[in-house]
Amino acid sequence: MKELELEYRVFGTGKLTLIIEMGIGGDFYNWISFINQIEQDFRVVIYHRAGYGKSAVSQKTRTTNNIATELNQLVERLGIHEQFVLMGHSFGGLCAQHYAKMYPEKIKGLILIDSTSFNYSKLYKLNIPVLNSLISIEKMVENNLNTSKNSKEKLEIKYNDLISEYEMILPSRDSRQFKDFISSPLRFETIANEFENWESSSRNIIKLGKFPDIPLTVIARDKKTSIKAFTKHGIPSEEAALYEDVWRKLQVELSQMSSLGEMVIAEDSDHDIHIDRPDIILQCLKRYIN
Repeated sequence: MKELELEYRVFGTGKLTLIIEMGIGGDFYNWISFINQIEQDFRVVIYHRAGYGKSAVSQKTRTTNNIATELNQLVERLGIHEQFVLMGHSFGGLCAQHYAKMYPEKIKGLILIDSTSFNYSKLYKLNIPVLNSLISIEKMVENNLNTSKNSKEKLEIKYNDLISEYEMILPSRDSRQFKDFISSPLRFETIANEFENWESSSRNIIKLGKFPDIPLTVIARDKKTSIKAFTKHGIPSEEAALYEDVWRKLQVELSQMSSLGEMVIAEDSDHDIHIDRPDIILQCLKRYIN
């Protein structure tokens, strides 16, 4: 595979490298506050996958196999020869699972933050019609493809509140780059492509066989907090509870992939644990610096 130019940033002065694989649609500006808390202990690498931000567009479908291959090209380009900690959030966790199976010798440890499961399809077999009408894979693909048809100018208006929020907390250079990031029609095409390939990616991860016996930490969101968030958006409480019960079981399953696996619950946190409970992640990272 031809090497792509991927946008990345490197923070910190620590001896051990930590690479962050973000969730679908994610931007690294959203992680800077968290990274500032760990850059004395780690050399932190965070990047935008192909099709996001300033990263080149790949002609390859957005499968976790292709994403893992592209990440490994970046690892080699940066001259990272020693084992590193890989941390994946949400869909980034699914990509990280694939990477760990492809390149187990490179991984010192894997941290999955409320990660998508390779068995995620179990969630869409539940009797949750209202929830599925909003967040089914088909709906997510449709919504993002429709959004991608807007001009950059229209997307700037659509996301004006979020852009203004970031302008308050980021340096001017970063806030301008975030504005370009969030208003890119290509970003939404990429999100749709990643969603379209979830099923095939999950099947391919399973086909790769047994997960390597490496240190593994799975950090899961608080069920009660997530149920409250769903119901605030009009989801029936019974559907939210059913969905969260299965989500938790899938997190437990992920933690059992390795004999060195552990499970941690981020109490009072919804999906974005690096924002709601960064202290939980910091505590888990101490496993690798002590």
